[in-house]
Amino acid sequence: MEIAVRLAFDEGGCLRLLKWLAREDARIFRIYDRRARKKGEPSLPGLYESGVWYEPEKGEIWSDYIVLLMERHEDCDALAAARAGELIARGYKALKPRNPQEPIRFPGDGGYEIAKRLKLQSIPAEPMLTTKTQNGKPGLYHVIVRYKIAGKVYYDDPSARLGMLGDPDSPEVKNNLSITPGMLSGEASGVRRVTL
Repeated sequence: MEIAVRLAFDEGGCLRLLKWLAREDARIFRIYDRRARKKGEPSLPGLYESGVWYEPEKGEIWSDYIVLLMERHEDCDALAAARAGELIARGYKALKPRNPQEPIRFPGDGGYEIAKRLKLQSIPAEPMLTTKTQNGKPGLYHVIVRYKIAGKVYYDDPSARLGMLGDPDSPEVKNNLSITPGMLSGEASGVRRVTL
């Protein structure tokens, strides 16, 4: 089903809708995980195991996780909402190493060891915006994920991990809005994080 929403510019309103989409994706993960356990079938793959990739859009279409799996590609908004939803629904298991046989090369995402030790079944996660616009003025945004484990904040950029950095024509790459290793330890020049 396609639903179009037209908004007057409001950064906070957009972010609230992205957070709603993340909660909806968490609901989807939980429903399918429960169904899979009940029927003894495999559940939905996690975002990074799903085979979807980053692809810029001409307009703005925000897809839930089921549509994302069908389409096989999306841009930052749906990817970040899906990742946040996965962390909310699957907790520490969503952070596990991609290849447990090689824990040195694939150690798992930030906070994995702590979350596993605490057996966190849900991790507080939300989409957040990076931007180079001035307050109150529309511009180019990039959506990433922020999550917290034991009081420490971690960032994840699903678009960067799913191919955006390999596309030099991507607007996010051109405007230096994606996470790079230097951004995680401090703010990059001119980029601010927008949260509600």
